[in-house]
Amino acid sequence: MQRLVLVSGPTGTGKSVLANAIASDLLCAVGSFDWLMSALRSFSDVWQVVELPVERQRLVGWSLLSRLAEQELRHGRSLVLDLVAREHPRQEWVDLADRHRAQFRVIECTCSNVEMQRTRVERRSRDIPGWYDLTWSQVERSRSNYVALDEPKLVVDAVNSLEQNLAVIREYLGLAVAP
Repeated sequence: MQRLVLVSGPTGTGKSVLANAIASDLLCAVGSFDWLMSALRSFSDVWQVVELPVERQRLVGWSLLSRLAEQELRHGRSLVLDLVAREHPRQEWVDLADRHRAQFRVIECTCSNVEMQRTRVERRSRDIPGWYDLTWSQVERSRSNYVALDEPKLVVDAVNSLEQNLAVIREYLGLAVAP
């Protein structure tokens, strides 16, 4: 069964780690907003001239992810999307999955322990070429602006172990293996 899986949530809640693990389970690729947008940033001469506002950058990234998702689904492959999503692109991805008779699922990552999230953000190093890591003060400001996605979705909390969260996700996706 083809799947389009959206892994979303605030920065520092484990989206990328979970997205990569899910993709490994599904034997598919991850479409990562940060990785795609880092390619555009490598054209700094153009990027600095254009100086796209953040909301426009989001639209560009969502469009790139939509094209990647359509390409993969057209070829009968699943894809895991890794980003801080909003409802606008989500509906587009729901429609895309429907057109290709693919299962669409949303996993929203949270971290109910602010200090744990802070530690995660301060200690991480993603090493995405041409990309930047956010500071805790930037993440803290964005926490208050984060808008949770509507239902249906599965919510996982980073205070739980990776193994616990993956077990719940695998069950949600219908990948759970009986003991």
